[in-house]
Amino acid sequence: MSANILIVDDEEGIRTSLGAYLSLEGYTVDVAESGIKALEMLRQTKFNIILLDINMPGIDGLETLKGIKALDFSIQVIMITAYSTFDKTMKSLEFGASDYILKPFEDLKEILHLVKLSEERLDRWKRNMSASIIKQRKK
Repeated sequence: MSANILIVDDEEGIRTSLGAYLSLEGYTVDVAESGIKALEMLRQTKFNIILLDINMPGIDGLETLKGIKALDFSIQVIMITAYSTFDKTMKSLEFGASDYILKPFEDLKEILHLVKLSEERLDRWKRNMSASIIKQRKK
């Protein structure tokens, strides 16, 4: 599976560098500069994984995360932040984020590792859902 990834960050440099890196790793990548733009894009395109900045102007990452999960709960969301507080990190996990990473990134391979973990979670979820549907049909 090669995931379709959306990077949501108000910093153009983050969007550009992460987008280029993940594209070189074989992923299809789109970018959005705000939570509002990300939610608009989600209504038109299926994304498997979203890298989402917590601190953005307008609607922040936590509100965007709630909107993402309301549209499609299966999307894996990795929160990214430079100014993480314990409270915001815990809230993002409570609202359905699959992971988080702190900026500045020490090594882009760390992000690639989180993306691969998210792909594995999605594959496992799909297998479990398929098995559950098959089991229900046999009853």
